[in-house]
Amino acid sequence: MRDVLRMASNEGGAKQHNRSSGHQKVQRNERGTIMEMTRRNFVASAAAAGTAAAVASTFAPEAAQAKVIAESSSVWDLDEVGEPTEELECDIAIIGAGGTGMACACQAKQLGLNPIVFEKREVTGGSFIGTEGLFALGTKYTEESGCTLTVEEAIANTMVYHHFIPNHKLYQRFFNQTAETVQWLEDLGVGFQGAIAIGAGQKCWHVYERDLEKGPGATFQDSMRAAAEKLGVQIELSTPVKKILVEDGKVTGVLAQREDGTVVRVNAPCVACATGGYPQNKDFLYAVSETRNELILPQGVPGNDADGIKMARDAGAYMAEGLGTVMWCGPCLDGAVWTHMDYCASVQPTLWINGDCERWINEDRWISDFAGVGLAQRNQDKTFTIFCERDLTTWEEEGPYGMVFSFTSPGNPMVGVREQIEDLIAGGTVFKCDTVEEMAEAEGLDAEALKACIDQYNSYCDEGHDPDFGKAAEHLRKMDEPPFYIGQIGDGYYTTCGGIMINANCEVENEAHEVIPGLYAGGSDAGCLYGDSYDVSLAPGSQASWANNSGRIIAMEAAKYLGK
Repeated sequence: MRDVLRMASNEGGAKQHNRSSGHQKVQRNERGTIMEMTRRNFVASAAAAGTAAAVASTFAPEAAQAKVIAESSSVWDLDEVGEPTEELECDIAIIGAGGTGMACACQAKQLGLNPIVFEKREVTGGSFIGTEGLFALGTKYTEESGCTLTVEEAIANTMVYHHFIPNHKLYQRFFNQTAETVQWLEDLGVGFQGAIAIGAGQKCWHVYERDLEKGPGATFQDSMRAAAEKLGVQIELSTPVKKILVEDGKVTGVLAQREDGTVVRVNAPCVACATGGYPQNKDFLYAVSETRNELILPQGVPGNDADGIKMARDAGAYMAEGLGTVMWCGPCLDGAVWTHMDYCASVQPTLWINGDCERWINEDRWISDFAGVGLAQRNQDKTFTIFCERDLTTWEEEGPYGMVFSFTSPGNPMVGVREQIEDLIAGGTVFKCDTVEEMAEAEGLDAEALKACIDQYNSYCDEGHDPDFGKAAEHLRKMDEPPFYIGQIGDGYYTTCGGIMINANCEVENEAHEVIPGLYAGGSDAGCLYGDSYDVSLAPGSQASWANNSGRIIAMEAAKYLGK
């Protein structure tokens, strides 16, 4: 891999500080409010509203889901929209200009269709600009990297990992198409550096070429935007779709709203949901997931608010098992900026504890499986990281203990890490303390319990053996050199990975598992591809790859549906 390059921070990188400076901690009520007002009440009301449906349902998973999608829950409400005063015509209305939508538009145009892309934000790219690479097998890059993983093996591995919840035929179509899609992307002008590994996995993560000022994902999407413009794709920015229109059981178009309030009726026999899931809608996420952590920190861009999922449901779509699946990325210091060295410090394998001053995982697990760590963190109400002066000095002089994506790697000094940590201290989200007692006071923890935890951990470091979680000896470093640093680490996440029920053609299905003609879903709006976690350890970059591949599949199937 080339020298590690720093990505430009995206709009979603900056976090809101919600604690005062000094040692006086301000109580966080974000999760508490959401959970009490949304999830618990939501589940209770859903149980009452969904009883009849649950009893009538044939399959147990569907019976349970009746509670989740109960009409009484406000998280499913759609915005009101007025009467249209303008009309547009197209073959396929694509909702969202991210990785899925732009791929769909380009492929549709190449197949002779007339697509229109509708994007609620003023720019294209969506959450895809936060990606760095995508999964593929059988490419020239995997051959050069020495990757020996076959498509058949990858499908078998991922199906086992996801407990056979996903659609096997969908996996077959998706994985068998990845090599062709990489070539297709290159033909459109997208560049790749090569295929590397994440953690101990195979070298099948195809890292994009990048503009130093923009970052890899933004560079990728700039190329897609240029390709779409060259192909003559119509893109309507700042024009959110508000409703999917269905008549006689078939899709007939959408209602969109321009920035000035004008409502547009778009007559289209095909509609593609490509709105990027619901990572920015915390109410929705808490409502449909099992997340307990009081602090969850989305790392993507604004705008991914469950719009496509809610509109599809309104149009008759059913939700696949795993609606609450999230692509967790694990520990993120409150206030740290995605891609910056303070974020990279968040995930270093120092000492992580929960609100009871207990370790909850082998901290070096993040290096090989960030999604698994995030999933474990989800089950903790509060989580904290502790490091000492030795750690901070090592990072700024020698580099991190473990690689953090393409942001930094061992042997490369983490330039600016001390200054960024000091900024978090000034913001009141990290505390610099001389004693264990001061750390406990700063974060409202039990001092005796914290001291006992640190003493026990230090004994494991002396022994070079972690009998509790099996942390590697090379990452057992004592917490014995003040000053000490402690900060609450929220559970960071990139996107959501569960949603609309689809078949292997990305066609949306209703509760009876019947296709809704003309309605398609891909990317993070679609379900049927994951179990309860992201499979980064087996198929790194699978969600980014799925975005592009599902967009292409939608266009191909829409062309067949329209007889073109």
